[in-house]
Amino acid sequence: MGPETGGRTQTSVKTSHMTPPRVPLPKSTYRAVGGLGTPSSRTGLYQLAWLIGPALAWGAPLDQSRGCLMSKTRIGLMGFGRIGRNVFRMLKDHDSLEVAAISDIADPTGLAYLLKYDSIYGRYPGDIDYADGLLAADGRSTRFLAARAPGDANWTELGVDLVVEATSRYRTAAANQGHLDAGAKGVVLASSPETPGDMPMVLVGINDHVLDQRPSLVALGSNTSNAIAPVLRTLDNEFGIKRAFWTTVHAMSNSGRLADVPSEGFRQSRAAGENIIPEETNSPDIVAQVMTEFEGKLSAVALNVPVPDGSTVDLVTEVKKPADVGTVNQAMKAAAEITYQGILEYVEDPIVSSDVKASTYSGLFDSLSTMVMADTMIKTITWFNNGWAYSARVIEVLETMAAQLREEN
Repeated sequence: MGPETGGRTQTSVKTSHMTPPRVPLPKSTYRAVGGLGTPSSRTGLYQLAWLIGPALAWGAPLDQSRGCLMSKTRIGLMGFGRIGRNVFRMLKDHDSLEVAAISDIADPTGLAYLLKYDSIYGRYPGDIDYADGLLAADGRSTRFLAARAPGDANWTELGVDLVVEATSRYRTAAANQGHLDAGAKGVVLASSPETPGDMPMVLVGINDHVLDQRPSLVALGSNTSNAIAPVLRTLDNEFGIKRAFWTTVHAMSNSGRLADVPSEGFRQSRAAGENIIPEETNSPDIVAQVMTEFEGKLSAVALNVPVPDGSTVDLVTEVKKPADVGTVNQAMKAAAEITYQGILEYVEDPIVSSDVKASTYSGLFDSLSTMVMADTMIKTITWFNNGWAYSARVIEVLETMAAQLREEN
């Protein structure tokens, strides 16, 4: 939702529309484009440099196999809330993906303001300007739409290849078919499916092989499930999990109430900034859908707490093989460094919630908090943030799908 104000002021920092400089290309580039890297072809070299140098100066990647510039895969963002804006920020200088269109029903001037100034991540590292249906950022203009539902935006006309569904409203395969019918070649649902099994789901690092089947629609689960899945699998591989229970201590989100206001549930109607609020969580169902070996073994509850970002999963597992703090931490460290590199971080420092807000790891395993009782009961703490790491996973899946599209073309 955009900010509710009496008189809105247009967010405006003028952007530069300078022509990119013409620059000569590296010799390796000339060799890749027709073998022009010899002294006798110097004229051809500089003609080529003046032709495609500006594009490379702006980050257009070179397809080494074809000897030509590779166009970026164009992304449509459906929903410009926390995840949508995070993805936009992360794609700022991406070499193969670019945001071509944004759709959100909130006031676009207000959304441009929220992109420019973020209470968690600070000011956008570049110029932002909105006017006449265009969001100007870093010298590029992106179409801004007010399409309400999947299918309302004509992705074909907008030249969009892949769509990120980040509204949290449309979580069924039937609803997201609208994006495909409107011209998108693939859809990433930045959430969990409304009904388990309704569409393929990927927890990056756990079952990436699902993407090898080239699904046109894929869901990415929740922040909690992405954080806890590598920990569960590691403990199961090393010690054999009989059953597990966790408490997600979750930072505030936009579903919380600023003041006591009637809501769907009594507890959910209480002020999020003043209370610890118990809430149900579907994270065990998400994990069990992806890792079927855990069916019937998992349960969880969430506690929403009044901090702006930085959450934990307090996990208790009953295991089959004897364990101690040393063996548990050793297993988790090896997993973080090898199996889940870039997904799970092994932390030896005494961190707190604010230390994880800008991490791109799905989970940060707190080795100082590991406890073991009676050899077979293990307690661990894993940190995660409210969406920065999740947005990184969204982009990784987009990269895979984009590469597949290029192979097909």
